[in-house]
Amino acid sequence: MTTGNAEVITEKSGAILRLTMSASQTKNALTNEMYRTMVAALEDAAQDSAIRVVLLSGAGGIFTSGNDVNSFAHAVKTGDLAAADFLRAIIGFPKPIVARVEGLAIGIGTTMLLHCDLIYAAEGTRFQMPFVDLGLVPEAGASYLVPRMVGQAKAAELILLGRMFDAGEALEMGFINAVLPATEVAQAAEAAADALSKRAPVAMAKSKALLRASEPENLMDRVNTELVDFAAGVKAAEFAEAYTAFVEKRAPKF
Repeated sequence: MTTGNAEVITEKSGAILRLTMSASQTKNALTNEMYRTMVAALEDAAQDSAIRVVLLSGAGGIFTSGNDVNSFAHAVKTGDLAAADFLRAIIGFPKPIVARVEGLAIGIGTTMLLHCDLIYAAEGTRFQMPFVDLGLVPEAGASYLVPRMVGQAKAAELILLGRMFDAGEALEMGFINAVLPATEVAQAAEAAADALSKRAPVAMAKSKALLRASEPENLMDRVNTELVDFAAGVKAAEFAEAYTAFVEKRAPKF
């Protein structure tokens, strides 16, 4: 069964929920409406005993280029940051999430992967956390999780400099599970999702909970602190200059 809006396709097939970001004209940039669709799908899947695993991907050979600029600007004005609800939904999701990542995973496209369980990336995929460049702080607990995943020095490089890194480097850092040719990544992700869907569901959920228990009990406190700083940042002069510079296609003047 396939549902969702035109920009997020949700398909329940057997024990797998396929959740596909599909806004090709904007490189799958995420709008508030897309976030809300994904939150609703995740909340429904969490309660649906027939669904054992979620397969998260982007259409057209791109995972996501991050937040949609126009939608984000509107969200800033109204204070309606639906991305925060999405982060809480994906962080608290009790069943396995497999991610198929291709092309670009920018901003939240990278940080959401911190809360996926198996991640398969296509060769040539580029990742980036350009929050400081935008006058903002990272989100999704990245300020806690990334240093513990890749080390303090490398985390500073990725977050403070906000530089891009490719799938090979992501694999080397332990950020993802595998790098495959573009023609093979979908098959690998599907195979992983299928294998997970056939495992004992209660044991699977408890095992995921135990694995995630290595994260501190105050992870959500860190996420919420980031969100407070993030929300303050989008109202501040640095973000205003970064946004204006982006629209005017020039370097920002901080």
